[in-house]
Amino acid sequence: MTTNRFLCKGLYGCLCLLLFSCGEVQKENTSVASTGYLPDLNILFEDYEKMERNERYDEIAREIFEANIDLHSSELYMEAASLYQLADKLDSTVLLIHKAIDHGMANPTILKQYPGLVELNTKEMRHLKKRLDSLEVKLHNISNFTLEMRAMDQFWPYFEEAKANPDSAKQYLKNYILLGPPEIRDYYAIRYYNLENMYGQMINGSPKYYTYLRGYLRKQSAEGLKQQTKIAMQTFKTLYPNAVFPKVYMVPGLLNSGGTASEMGLFIGGDMYGRSDGMPVMELNDWQKESIMEMNMLPQLILHELMHFQQNYGDEVNRDKVLYKIIEEGVCDFLVELSTGMPIQSAQLDYLNSPENFEIISADLQQELFSEDLSNWLYNGGSIEDRPHDLGYGLGYLISKSYYQNAVNKKKALENLLTTNDMRSILEASDYAYLLVVNSNS
Repeated sequence: MTTNRFLCKGLYGCLCLLLFSCGEVQKENTSVASTGYLPDLNILFEDYEKMERNERYDEIAREIFEANIDLHSSELYMEAASLYQLADKLDSTVLLIHKAIDHGMANPTILKQYPGLVELNTKEMRHLKKRLDSLEVKLHNISNFTLEMRAMDQFWPYFEEAKANPDSAKQYLKNYILLGPPEIRDYYAIRYYNLENMYGQMINGSPKYYTYLRGYLRKQSAEGLKQQTKIAMQTFKTLYPNAVFPKVYMVPGLLNSGGTASEMGLFIGGDMYGRSDGMPVMELNDWQKESIMEMNMLPQLILHELMHFQQNYGDEVNRDKVLYKIIEEGVCDFLVELSTGMPIQSAQLDYLNSPENFEIISADLQQELFSEDLSNWLYNGGSIEDRPHDLGYGLGYLISKSYYQNAVNKKKALENLLTTNDMRSILEASDYAYLLVVNSNS
């Protein structure tokens, strides 16, 4: 996909102008709502895949940058930065990381993803390292944690206008994205992808549920939940001094995700916390009816996503394998339990608590530990019928907990659970090492 809205003869020079003549983020011009460009990321990433196969990294990076000219998503700036590194255009990579920070990117360890920048010694690179050092100081302080509700609060007037004016509903949703806070721009890039998806779920699919949700959230108080979350964070900080505490953003989701970790922080889908006796269910599918939670479950979800933000694994061999993925998720649930002192409860663990069920499921897992097909284990709500969905969470939790309990040095064990370069070693040191027998040659 190409766009004629932004023509730049020299991207490097243009980026320099944007970054170093303007400095930090400027106040958005509200007139952008009627004329601003909002990319359809489904189409954009179709082009991405085609060009990536031909290693046209420079061209893809330029296309993503142009598509982001009005959206200003830090997520897309980082995507373009990665592609410029692959194209060996390191100056452009650095400038785009600066641009991402300007628009909310808050991961101080981001350079670990860009090994090609290590030896770069330019003015912009030195400035970038200083900015990342400053971010790191902030993120190690629990006071950096806040639960930001502004994206959710600002959504409702646009939703009401879109619902009342179906012929122009997508324009109201577009206005919300382009005029809303920076986090909603990133959430668009991570979850919405296009206006069709937003309209399809919010306005056409479940308008009665979202209308109900607005009233329900008004009656809820998040202050007690914030305090409960902070207490658990303080406990975790004593266990893991290197912990970081990103900001948490509640956003209106598409009834498909309770939480998502990103380079900006943690996104919480506020739409997934509306369960009550009065919740309308006629527009919801079976998975949504089952998965929507009560508001008091919010601290557990925030803490789960917080643990994802701590994870920094170096196991490239197993990165896409079932073994890696179930431990990655299970570690988070186990560390929530460790931080709160409250045992994790889930339908998955209830099911696995039956010896007969566990024997059947563990035999299946033995055969698929090193498969890249996650369909039997994770993210399979609504698509699996003979057992509970997402059993990988429960299995990963059991492996992680057993590994920690078996370890003599708990501090080192906790560090390994978050930063190991060998997921297999976690399983080997747990009570479930026998699962590796069938896969001894893997």
